Amino acid sequence: MRWFDALIPAYTIERLFWESRTITIQEVVYLEMIYAVLVVMLEVPTGVLADRFERRRLMQIGVGLECLSFIVLLLSFSFVGFAVAIGLSGIGAAFRSGAENALLYETLEQDGKAGTFERTVGRLNVIGIVAAVLAALSGSLLATRFPFELNYVLSIVSLFIATTCSLGLIETKRVVSDERLMWADIAAGFRFIRQHRRVFIVTSLFVVTISAFNFIDEFWQLYVRDVALPLYWFGMLSTILLLIQIPGQLVAPVLLRFATAERWLRWIGWGIGIGFVILGLYPGPTGLVMMVGMACLIGIVEPLYLGALHHRVPSTIRATTESSVSMLLHGGIILFGLVFAVGAGVTLFAAFLFIGITVCVHQAIVTVRAWKEDAS
Repeated sequence: MRWFDALIPAYTIERLFWESRTITIQEVVYLEMIYAVLVVMLEVPTGVLADRFERRRLMQIGVGLECLSFIVLLLSFSFVGFAVAIGLSGIGAAFRSGAENALLYETLEQDGKAGTFERTVGRLNVIGIVAAVLAALSGSLLATRFPFELNYVLSIVSLFIATTCSLGLIETKRVVSDERLMWADIAAGFRFIRQHRRVFIVTSLFVVTISAFNFIDEFWQLYVRDVALPLYWFGMLSTILLLIQIPGQLVAPVLLRFATAERWLRWIGWGIGIGFVILGLYPGPTGLVMMVGMACLIGIVEPLYLGALHHRVPSTIRATTESSVSMLLHGGIILFGLVFAVGAGVTLFAAFLFIGITVCVHQAIVTVRAWKEDAS
């Protein structure tokens, strides 16, 4: 399922395809905000549903909606059509969020292998990365010889196969409930994060770092175009940006032997913030090298954070808490989207610079607080 879910050649030329359908940079930001708002609204309620009922069902619905969103994208030629597609994708993401890692952790826990969670997450992510690399290379080559639409047709086929594979998921043995959802249930994840200082800090670092890097994922194609890199290099750069994340995914459990997840996330956050600043100030070869370095760092973040979270959170609110984190993450994307939109009104490079400054300010605040607490 993870293989076909990531085998999406459309991503390689996504921004170019959207631009060919008259979608501007500002409209891309607005669509991202629509996606994030929907996820923010639905994340926690769907997380509660995942904790109360079968997590596999939510995953099946989620991947099915993602497939449907690509069908709508292929047929759309206006902002409204793209907004509908992005809306379906956002709803699907909300259904899957929390449920997937909760099901994974409890499957490992049931087999007595909960301690291998970070390693398993990293390996699953590597499978997705390898599939994405294959999609990027093939998608780039196809885009130079065929219309962009072919990449979307192939992506729909891959997502349909992923949807079919999801039907084979097996739910772990646990107590489920058909009680009505209560507001207290919806707030349980946020309460857990707020009441546990270490979880709160690493969540803050995770949210800011991943929210910021989202704008590399979304706009690297336009950045590369603006620094005059030929189209046939797009697949190669996309491949590099993906493959460079593999070492981080695999080495994350080893890093915990030398320092805590919190400390690693602080250092990585500084690297991402400074990287954005360099992207904005030095567009060209320097910026591209820095972009690759940032991708290398970001590969470490997810396994470190998910391990720090899932080893602490109770099973009864596992999916709810991760959905709460995802809600905060998409809230962060909305805020960064506003910053990016202001910068994009000047130039694309200014937008990256503004993102970098914002991340560095956050890192400075977290670092100063950590120093004060260590000194006390």
